[in-house]
Amino acid sequence: MSIINIINHESLLTGLERLLLVLVCFYIIGKIAAAIIRKVTTKTVIAETADIGMTENVDEAENVQDTETE
Repeated sequence: MSIINIINHESLLTGLERLLLVLVCFYIIGKIAAAIIRKVTTKTVIAETADIGMTENVDEAENVQDTETE
C-alpha cells in the first residue's frame, strides 16, 4: 500500500488513514469470524455430548432390563 501511495504522490497522513481503515475492517471481520466459529463448534460439542449421553442411557437401560429378567 505504501508503494501505491508513493507512486500516486499521496501524503503520509492519507496513507496512515487508509492503513487504519484497513486494520479496523480486518479486526471487525476477525471478530465476526471468531463468533461464528465459536457458535458452530459449541453446537457440535453439545450435539456430540447429547449423542454420547443418549448412547449411555440406552446401554444403562439394556443393563437394567438384563438384570430384571435374571
